[in-house]
Amino acid sequence: MAYYLPILSVFILVFSFLPLLNKIIKNRSVSGVSLLMMTFGLAQSVYFISYNLYFARFYIALPFFATGLLSGLILYFFARYNAAKRQKLQLLGMLSFSLLPFLLLLNPNLDTATVLNGLTYVGLIMSSVRVMPQTYKTLRTGNISNLSARYFSLQFIAGICGLFAELAMPVQSTSHILMFIMILLTNALQFACMQYYRVRPVLA
Repeated sequence: MAYYLPILSVFILVFSFLPLLNKIIKNRSVSGVSLLMMTFGLAQSVYFISYNLYFARFYIALPFFATGLLSGLILYFFARYNAAKRQKLQLLGMLSFSLLPFLLLLNPNLDTATVLNGLTYVGLIMSSVRVMPQTYKTLRTGNISNLSARYFSLQFIAGICGLFAELAMPVQSTSHILMFIMILLTNALQFACMQYYRVRPVLA
C-alpha cells in the first residue's frame, strides 16, 4: 500500500490540475487564482522532495513532484499572460524568499538530516496556509471564473491517499502526517466556498 497509494495520488493530482490549466489556457488568464497558493505549492514541494529523496522515501516524493511541476506551470502562465515586469520580479522575489531556509544546508555545523527534517515543518506551514489566500481572494471578490471545483475536490482525495501512504510507512514523518491533514481541511473549506458562490445567484 505504501508504494501504490503515492502513485495513485500522482494521477489524481494531475487530473485535479487539468481543468484548472484548461481554463487558464482557454481564457489566457490566471485571474481568480491565488499566486501565493501556487508559490507555496511549489516551495513546499521542494522541501518535501528534498527530505524524501535524502531518506530514500522515493515513492512518497512522487506526489510532491507532481504538485511542484504543475504549480510551477501555472506560475509560468501567469508570467506569460498576466504579469508586467514588476509583477515578474515580485514573483521571483516570493519564490526566492520561500526557499531561503535552504541556506541552512550550507552551514557545516548543522546535521543535514536534522536540517531537512526541520525544513519539512517549514513546508508544513506553507501547506497549512497555502489555500487560505485563495479562499480569502474568493470570499473577497466572489470571482470563481478561473477556478475549478474539481481541482480542490481531487486535491482532497489526493490528500487522503497521501495520508494513508504515510501511515503505512515503516518510519512515519510527523510533519508529513500533519501536512496531509491540513490539505484535507483547507481544500474542503475552499471547495465549500466555491459551491456557495455557485449556488448564491440561484438563491438570490
